[in-house]
Amino acid sequence: MGSIENISKQLRISSLGLPEAYRATVRQYLDYEAREGLKLSPEAIRRFLSQPKLKGLGEYSPASIALRKTAIFQAVKRMTHDSRVRSALVEEAKTIKVAKIERAIHSEMILSEEEISKLIEGTLSIEAKGWGKGNKRERYALIIECLAVTGLRISEMINIKLKDCKKLNGFVYLSVMGKGRKPRRVFIPEKLFTKIKHEFSSSEYLFTSLQGKKYNRAMIYQDVRDLGRRILGRDVNPHQFRHSFSTREIKKRGSVKAVQLYLGHASSSITEQMYNHDEITPQELFG
Repeated sequence: MGSIENISKQLRISSLGLPEAYRATVRQYLDYEAREGLKLSPEAIRRFLSQPKLKGLGEYSPASIALRKTAIFQAVKRMTHDSRVRSALVEEAKTIKVAKIERAIHSEMILSEEEISKLIEGTLSIEAKGWGKGNKRERYALIIECLAVTGLRISEMINIKLKDCKKLNGFVYLSVMGKGRKPRRVFIPEKLFTKIKHEFSSSEYLFTSLQGKKYNRAMIYQDVRDLGRRILGRDVNPHQFRHSFSTREIKKRGSVKAVQLYLGHASSSITEQMYNHDEITPQELFG
């Protein structure tokens, strides 16, 4: 395939069509490869995946390690169209073992409708440092409301363009691109859509930062966590609104299949495994 430098360049180029989280991982891998004097191989990838976090303390979670492994192998597979080579790469990927991911979403990770309402109301009135700039409070209240009523992943929400929004019978249908480049649509009340358009006043993306640019997902994670700590006294991340939406809708309609399709999960078994909250509570055991 050429020199090590050319291979590294090909890997960087092949990652360009992948999601940003994947591209960031590939960049980190290439930096690690250059720093350690390694060349692309299963062993180099295995050593990279065993590294501690670059920022902060501790190790990556099993889910993060699995994502990082997938990111690298997706980029590697895009370097060739040879089906035999691609099959060999799949087999190589299987030799790199990562810890099994626990998919179940436990009840303490779910936000009640009352908590979500309190978070939205608290966001609109928060006086903490940094929250009085422009209409940041109003923007984040709408971000939280949109995530809560749609079950969208944060990456899906920040990539919605105005051209992807279609009004119909009092609702607005939002076309999104989910994991694996799978398109689907969700919907919100037209009244909420109008409020979002008014507050964000963007020309391309439905949601944009105060600078008029597409949001950085890490920044939203950080700000939502800050709001959760200040208003609810607990850590909150954007994905919890998806968990809460899923749990609520499964209980409401008793249909896992409908919720699975709306969420963009590959199968209803994944949805059922994640959101089956028929579990023993500590109150039941020790109350």
